[in-house]
Amino acid sequence: MIKKIHIKNYKSLKDIDLELGRRNMLVGPNMSGKSNLLDSFKFLTNICDSGVSKAFHDRGGFSEVVWKGEDAGPISFHLVIEHESEKSYEYEISIIGSITTGSFSVERESLIVKTKKGDFPLIDLRNGQGKIMHIDGSPAFQPTGPSASALEFSVPGWEGMMVKGYISSWRFYRLLPALMKQSNAAVSQQFLMENGDNFSSWFMTLQTNYPDEFRRIKQVAKDVFPGLEEVLTPPTQFATTYMVSREKHLKRDVSIWHMSDGEIVFLGWLSLIFSPFGSPLFCIEELENHLHPRLLETLVEVQNQRQRELGPHAAQIIATTHSPYLVDKTDIDDLIVVEKSNGATKCTRPASKAHLKELLEREELGLGELWYSGALGGN
Repeated sequence: MIKKIHIKNYKSLKDIDLELGRRNMLVGPNMSGKSNLLDSFKFLTNICDSGVSKAFHDRGGFSEVVWKGEDAGPISFHLVIEHESEKSYEYEISIIGSITTGSFSVERESLIVKTKKGDFPLIDLRNGQGKIMHIDGSPAFQPTGPSASALEFSVPGWEGMMVKGYISSWRFYRLLPALMKQSNAAVSQQFLMENGDNFSSWFMTLQTNYPDEFRRIKQVAKDVFPGLEEVLTPPTQFATTYMVSREKHLKRDVSIWHMSDGEIVFLGWLSLIFSPFGSPLFCIEELENHLHPRLLETLVEVQNQRQRELGPHAAQIIATTHSPYLVDKTDIDDLIVVEKSNGATKCTRPASKAHLKELLEREELGLGELWYSGALGGN
């Protein structure tokens, strides 16, 4: 789990230093930087998956990513990652570049594994020069220069692969019903895509290979949609599949193109909660989109139950919302208020304000009301 992250000069994140919990709900107005914060995590995933150059290219180049205010320094990330095996890792990368030419280089990169026996460096690079080591101090592989990150490379047996694999497996979601409502190739899927465009083939995978998880998804859906009897993803003669639902009092199935947006999105979120594959981190944009408040309440309850079941193995979640109702269902310790001052994003935790906790304990106001009123900031 990510315990701390310090980000500098990434888009509107001039200087953000955050402690993170198992669940983190970001609230704040449009243009405050909530999406930039989620994208900073995605940037790190892209580095590990495709490399630094591709991560910049996909965002329009270095000049489009670096802080656009005055005194812009290097883009830097510093993460503290707590591992289950009583190990923790500290990873840092600092990237300098030119806003005129778009050129860039990795100025500094380090990775330290911390154990009961001491701290052991795995990466120690400056401008592409230095060492990439095993935990015993022996060389792992040679640096390739300042244009790449050490975590771009897959090296069997190198302890740094744990951090690379961990960051690479983060998942990012903003479900879009228009993309979810399409037929898919009838092939097995390892995860739901970011916008849900493989939704039907993903559900077919769960239905075919993971009947216990599929049964739980279907049962929750039937509980909240009283008319729903069945959801199916049958293969077609063209080797494709698309979801159909079966409703009481109807003689024929309803195809995915005519199912409600809320029903589709709700099933998508349920599939992630009960997914047999999982991920250590889910970053979610505007969870409430297309959902009735009653469906939001059910999702929160189901997620809480699932987290209790999984215990320390439960995924870490960072989500954004504009919904006072969803804020009201959030623990104040999980809330992060995001604001912008002089063009730079600022993050604060209202749990640090004792008088707000007292108001909540006396039940004078709900957390959603406090946020909507402006008492928490971020409005």
